[in-house]
Amino acid sequence: MANLHSRLATPAPFARLMILACAMFFLVASALPGLARGPGNYSLKGKEGNGNSYAGTSTLTQLGEDTWRIVWRIGGQTWNGYGIGDGKFIAMNFSGNGQTGVMLLVSSDEGYEAVWAYTGERKAGGREVWRRN
Repeated sequence: MANLHSRLATPAPFARLMILACAMFFLVASALPGLARGPGNYSLKGKEGNGNSYAGTSTLTQLGEDTWRIVWRIGGQTWNGYGIGDGKFIAMNFSGNGQTGVMLLVSSDEGYEAVWAYTGERKAGGREVWRRN
């Protein structure tokens, strides 16, 4: 009986290899969504508060440990901004085409979800979904 107990308590080499492979798979798989955020180029789709849809691109650059720069292109317009955050959450200001505003980026599985407003508005000006190119 002791021999059977020791064989059951100690997995065979193949079983240990499978346990290790499964553990590695779950570690890598859980890290993958995080790879879709951070510095890089993104395509975006948005909807303004009035319901109008738009599409564009953005480039997010990490300047320091927790500082960021954005260049945002929608149609023929370019917006520039500066923000702070840990990459999971980034709060930004932006300006372009005679307007200024604020934006909050929240990481998602495929990139970011964003909400923004022009300076002085009483509600969000729009929402966006960013996907890494």
